Amino acid sequence: MSDIALLAAQICGTPIAIITLVDEDRQWFKSKIGLDVAETSRDVAFCAYAILPDSRQTMVIRDAFEDERFVNNPLVTSSPFIRFYAGAPLVTPDNYAIGTICVIDREPRDLTEHQLEALQALARQVTLKLELRRMSLLLQTANEDLRNLSLTDDLTGLFNRRGFLFHAEQQLKLFRSRKTGRGLWLMLADMDGLKQINDAHGHEEGSFAIIEMGKILRKTFRDSDIIARFGGDEFVVLVINALSEVREKITERLERNLVNHNSKSTKPYNLSFSYGLIPISFDETNSIEEAMKIADEAMYEHKRARKKNP
Repeated sequence: MSDIALLAAQICGTPIAIITLVDEDRQWFKSKIGLDVAETSRDVAFCAYAILPDSRQTMVIRDAFEDERFVNNPLVTSSPFIRFYAGAPLVTPDNYAIGTICVIDREPRDLTEHQLEALQALARQVTLKLELRRMSLLLQTANEDLRNLSLTDDLTGLFNRRGFLFHAEQQLKLFRSRKTGRGLWLMLADMDGLKQINDAHGHEEGSFAIIEMGKILRKTFRDSDIIARFGGDEFVVLVINALSEVREKITERLERNLVNHNSKSTKPYNLSFSYGLIPISFDETNSIEEAMKIADEAMYEHKRARKKNP
């Protein structure tokens, strides 16, 4: 913006050029050449007149001493001793004037037609820059909102809590809409020893362990199953269209994949899960969240059993 203000001063041959924004109580200076103050009250602002709704053209005051609106204005009678003013309004696409680009002199003067046209062109450039900045901020906010609404976990690439619940509830409704020979199974799994990994090797290593657990789950389950990192060291999987023998197959496959991973790992720790795997009833009306409570109880039974028989 400072380059545009400088260009306005050079084109119009004035010692002062300002890009102003005007609100209800004040005008403040987005950029300025030849002026030290950062803002003034709206009551004394020349620019407040330049943005009035009935005018969208450049307002020119050849000599403030000869204009009854400004002859007693403190900006005229004291510093910066304005005598000449020309302000082109900054008009937004929805036709709001939000400020001006103005040039000021301490002596009366005139601008040529070409200078006025140039000042108006600079006003359009300033408005475009402000609008692009506004759109950029809106886009940034929208992207932040999208991140908040994201359905995937940034660390593992699996579904997150929101993504899991969204897809799992849909699968639950579909499952209960018609009876088939296949069912839904829910597994809730908790990493063992993540706190110890973090304490002994740092949180970066803990994050690596979580990522590796996600990879093991991807290898264990099918692409059609809904796998999610529910938060922290907790994972959840909804197994879709599964036969009754899925319990044995899944647990065997999971244990085998864990053993294979640990045998090849060069890390000073092993990865392990405590998990609860339960079928979801066709006839009952319980939700995914309610089924997860049952799976959570089964998981802690598994955890306690492993502690008794390590």
